[in-house]
Formats: sequence, C-alpha cells, structure tokens
Amino acid sequence: MKKKIIGLAIILSMLTALLSVGVNAAPTLLWDFGEGTDIEDNMGGKSAANVLTYEAESFYHIFTAQGNDPYVSVDYSMDDVSQVFWVKARVLNKSYATAIELFGATNGRGLAGPECTHIDILPNHDEWQTVIVNIPESNINTVNNYKAVDPITETYWEGTLDWIRLDPMWSEGDDGSDSGGSMVDGEQIYIDYIAFFSSEADAIAYVGTQEQAELDAAAAAAAAEAPEVAEPADEAPAETPVDVTPAAPQTSDVASLAFASLVIALGTGYIVSKKK
Repeated sequence: MKKKIIGLAIILSMLTALLSVGVNAAPTLLWDFGEGTDIEDNMGGKSAANVLTYEAESFYHIFTAQGNDPYVSVDYSMDDVSQVFWVKARVLNKSYATAIELFGATNGRGLAGPECTHIDILPNHDEWQTVIVNIPESNINTVNNYKAVDPITETYWEGTLDWIRLDPMWSEGDDGSDSGGSMVDGEQIYIDYIAFFSSEADAIAYVGTQEQAELDAAAAAAAAEAPEVAEPADEAPAETPVDVTPAAPQTSDVASLAFASLVIALGTGYIVSKKK
C-alpha cells in the first residue's frame, strides 16, 4: 500500500512541475543559425556583408569582424511589425562588443540611423547568454543615446518590415558615439538564434532546440548524481501480548468442576441417589 502511495505522490509532483512550466511558444519570426538551417539563403541579398565573415557550426554561426562596423542583411519581410515587438537572442559573445544592432527597414524607409535597435549583451563572456528586449522601447533609447540624429519620441519600428540589417557586434566609440561600431579585426560572436515575438510572455516561454537539449542533459546528470533514497520498510504489525492469567471460570464451569472434584473425592463409592 505504501508503494502505491509513494508512486502516486511522485506522479502528482511531476504533473505539478509540468503545469508550472509555460508552453514553449513558437516565434513569429525565427533566425535559426547553425548547420542545416538554410538561413544563409536569406542573408546578404539586401545588403552584402561589410567587413564581416560568418560560418555555420553545429547549432550556431560564428561572426568574425574584419574591420570597423561589421554587418550583413537578414532578408525576411513582414506585413505588420506589431507581430514582432519583442526579440530574444542567445549568444556567446567572445568579443568586447556590448550590443547587437538591428536596423529595421520599415515602411519603405532607408537606413539612416533612426531605425537602429540595440540588444545589450555582456562583453568578453565565456558562457551562452539569453537576452530579451522590447524593440520599440529600445529603438527610441538607442537612437536618442547613440545616433547622431534628431531625438525621436515615436518608434520607427512600425508598419511593414522589408528586411533587417544585422550588426552582430557593436561597441561605443571613444567619444561616446556609435562611431560605426568600433570593432577591430578578429573579434568574434557566436549566435544560436535571434527570435521575434508578439508578446513578452511568448519570448520568455520560448526555448531553443539547443537550449532544450542542454536542459535535458543537465536534468539527466542531476538525476544520475542524486543519492538514492531507500524506501522505508513496511512496519511489522505490533504483537499482541499473550495473557497468561487463567480465565475466571464461568458459572457452568464452576458446577462442572465441583462435580468432578466430588467424584474424585468419593472414588468408586459415589452413588447417585434416585427417588423411589
């Protein structure tokens, strides 16, 4: 019985854990880098790579700067950018860059500065990092803080989207300005994915293919290292003490005992009297 109770408790615990985790939302637009993703078929058509090389590895692309202001276009279009207000990026940033730049060619505009959005990242980092950004808010902050254009109060991230210029590495110039990216030869960043969503909740819930594989591997390793907990042995039923005290004779037994005693005492001389 105890085994059944323990098994039920484990099942309920697993169901509770599953229900507490959000559903892995599908991105509205996904830039999935790495071998076999075919993303390179949609890169460089609108704007050829500038002082930048990129190559696919197992689940990511390595972007290497070949000079100042490295970039390449990623040529996906959308009818309504309200479906891609949030962006989530997973990167391993080996460079001193502090941001990834996205220049959105929206509503038929060219790229002159007000279209820029920063995804802030940690520089010279040895671990994969995941960052979520609200694009309209970041667009206004980026332009007003770093671009040598008139301040804006309304985001340029509106209307239709023709394509996006990806500047995978950006660092602030010595004078505090953009200065074209301020990167030097050989600096590198690895990008697993850049995914776009209509809501923050969907962005938070999304887990990439490689991320899921790493989470599964970590969970399996943790389970393998966890000490085994011995199942408590079934308790033996308590023994009922034996009462060795002779039971008091019942009324019918008293008469029988008295009669037997009389027989023993009288021996063969016992005679049953009969009424004549």
